[in-house]
Amino acid sequence: MRAKILVLIGLLSTTVALRADENLPTLRVGGTVFSNVTITSVTASDVYFMHADGIGSAKLKDLDPTMQQHFHYDAGKAKAANPAANGPAGNPPDLSNPQAALDDAMARVKRIVNQPVTTLRMTDDMDVFVLSENWFHPGAMRPDFNNVDIRPTQDLFYAQHHYMSSPANPGLCFLGSELEFNSMTKFFYTDRSLPKKKLTEAEMLEINRLYRIIGQCETKIAAQPGGIAGAVRASGGGSGSSGASGGPVLDQARNFLAEHIKILATAAALLFLLLMAVLNYRKGHSAA
Repeated sequence: MRAKILVLIGLLSTTVALRADENLPTLRVGGTVFSNVTITSVTASDVYFMHADGIGSAKLKDLDPTMQQHFHYDAGKAKAANPAANGPAGNPPDLSNPQAALDDAMARVKRIVNQPVTTLRMTDDMDVFVLSENWFHPGAMRPDFNNVDIRPTQDLFYAQHHYMSSPANPGLCFLGSELEFNSMTKFFYTDRSLPKKKLTEAEMLEINRLYRIIGQCETKIAAQPGGIAGAVRASGGGSGSSGASGGPVLDQARNFLAEHIKILATAAALLFLLLMAVLNYRKGHSAA
């Protein structure tokens, strides 16, 4: 019996390995068709692959029914494998341990916000819009976790270009229709050299729910002895965030300046020129 079990395990391992190296002439994901596809790995919810133009990934739920069956897609297993990206987890957080609940909620937000996007190898026939700067400016506004709704601040500027890239991604480009910027999730951006996936309505509602948990936990931590410092420390977001220095009001002011420094500098220069013109005008009239 033990020998039979070992044989079955070996066969199963071989099947998984074959699936991971499987070659497909094409793979349709929604309205996009990839060619010369090599499957690199398959999870309960996602498929990862290389193709003629680069590397990519897709949700199994976005494939046509034939390919979903081919990859043994099961919606229930996909949701169980990745609850943070598929809606509410179902069980309320254990607020008796607010630090653990806060850490869990923040980790879930990071996973949703930093999902991978389709990466393509740039070719001469592509009309690629390349940003003059990298994707994101330094700094990040700390969200009002108790009240903010991240849906109105979802910016789909990138969708006006079919292909997008930046100086941080030489030779690579991304589908503009798959990208977004959101000032109310930027706090959780981890790798700012890559653009961020356009979130679905369900994913944004899930982040709103997780934000409320974060707000509740911070309130509980702040109410504990010595908890104010702990709450501030725990609220640190992704790379480049400044939530742990000066509190929300100063942080928002600091990040407003960081995001609009060029506009403010131009306005100051124009104001200076206007002031000099007025002074010269008065000096001329006084001399006359």
